[in-house]
Amino acid sequence: MALFRFQTRNPNRDRETDAGRLQRLHRLLDDLRAEMERERNGLRDRYDKVAADAAFSQQALENDRVGAVMSSKIDDMTDTMIRYRGRIRSLEKQIGFVTDLHAQVEAFSQENAGDSLSPADTRTRRG
Repeated sequence: MALFRFQTRNPNRDRETDAGRLQRLHRLLDDLRAEMERERNGLRDRYDKVAADAAFSQQALENDRVGAVMSSKIDDMTDTMIRYRGRIRSLEKQIGFVTDLHAQVEAFSQENAGDSLSPADTRTRRG
């Protein structure tokens, strides 16, 4: 006669809980990567525009078609391009990091897919 009775949770419920968490983690990582890619792509577009403006301004300066004020503007554009380039590099590192995390989460999901199975479920799965 047992004095105490302990119940465990349903293994299906555990699997569903685990799967839901992993799905949320995948979505979060996908959302973060998409956000970073949008920022990077926007900066690339602005970088290209500033680079083109700087090139035309430099050419006009070299042809003596503009005054010395243009030299200061070219310096400002160069500084802007340097900052954009640095931020783009930072975002590319972040994107790589999140992409690696996504792959690790996927590998973890595959490796641990059967961890919450009961012994009877494991036998059924192998057979």
